[in-house]
Order: sequence, then C-alpha cells, then structure tokens
Amino acid sequence: MPQCPPCHSSSSPAVTKGLLILWAVPSQGGRPLPPPTLQQIQALVRHMAEDAQELFTFYEENQHLAIHHLCRTNRPPEWLRGPVLGPGGLRELRGTMARMAQALQDITRHQRDLNPPGAEILRRLASTHLKVRGLLSNLDGLFPAPSPVPGHRPPASPTAPTKIFRQKLAGCQILWSYARFMAKLSARLEARSRREKRRSHRGPRPPTRS
Repeated sequence: MPQCPPCHSSSSPAVTKGLLILWAVPSQGGRPLPPPTLQQIQALVRHMAEDAQELFTFYEENQHLAIHHLCRTNRPPEWLRGPVLGPGGLRELRGTMARMAQALQDITRHQRDLNPPGAEILRRLASTHLKVRGLLSNLDGLFPAPSPVPGHRPPASPTAPTKIFRQKLAGCQILWSYARFMAKLSARLEARSRREKRRSHRGPRPPTRS
C-alpha cells in the first residue's frame, strides 16, 4: 500500500508553536502584521506534514480502521489531488486549505457525537484545524484576496454519510489524503528551496563575448 513520505523538521516544536500563534493572528494593536516569508511558509508546511501524518495514524487506530488499510485510498477527493507548484501554485493552495478547514470541522462535528468533551481525538483535530487556519492566514498575507463578489459562496463541503461507520471511514480517508498531500507539498517546497540556494551560490553568469 502507498505510504506517506517521511517528513523531517529542523525547527523545535516550541518555536514552531510560537510562530503558528503569531501567524494565525491577522493584526496586533490595530496594525497589520508584515506578510510571512516563503521560508516561514516552508517551515510551517513541514511542521503541518508531520502533524497530518500523526493525526491520521492516531485516528486510524482510535476508530479501529487499521484492518485491511481501509483508509489508505488511492482516490483522494478532487481538491486534495496534487499539489501543483507551478506559477501561482501557492496562491491556488489557499482554496485547498479552505476546503480542508471545512472538512476538519465536519469530522470534528461527527466525533463530538461519539466522544466526551476533552477527548484526545477532539484535541488533536482542533490542533490540526488551528494549523490549517494558520497556513491560510499566511497565504492571505502573501496573496491578499480581492474583494468578494456579491452573491459568491464558497463550494459546499461534501454531504456527510448518514451511517456512523461511513462517517468514520470518510473522515479517515480524507485525513490520509491530507497527510499525503502535505508530505508531497513539503518535499516539493524543500526541493525548490535547494534549487534556489544552488542558483544563489553560483551567482550571476559572466557575460558572453561576441
């Protein structure tokens, strides 16, 4: 079965958590925060990739879905395919994260019906939702959104299955697809960063003689 690529973090959890809290706040004292750098986006995505894999692993075991790898689908939702990092790739990522934030809300709502307040699964879902909102805040800082068109509404989240098992399975498959998406995104951002560093170290090419 396909496995989520391993992710490695070079930043401490405490520092990353502090940056997440800062980046998730749109303004301080009435003054807008400066937009994040691409390096900050990369660090946040790396951290989110690790978190996504941990959440999926916990959810799969907690919901007793590990048997036969039921959750590890090769057919992710259309909006979780990719990621594509061509021109405007990070800009397009904003729509994916908005959909993921909604999906996490739906999964959390299902789990609230099955677990007492303060359950570990609810805490983990809330933590991941905070990180997704943090990345959305970062992307909004990099790419300010145009004024909304009157009457425009975001795409509706998929209709939730009616049976409890199907709800659990649908949520687990989304978390698996999300973990794979973030692992690929992190790897591609790391590769792009290495290419840019190599280009900067080489410096400008000398002019050719005629």
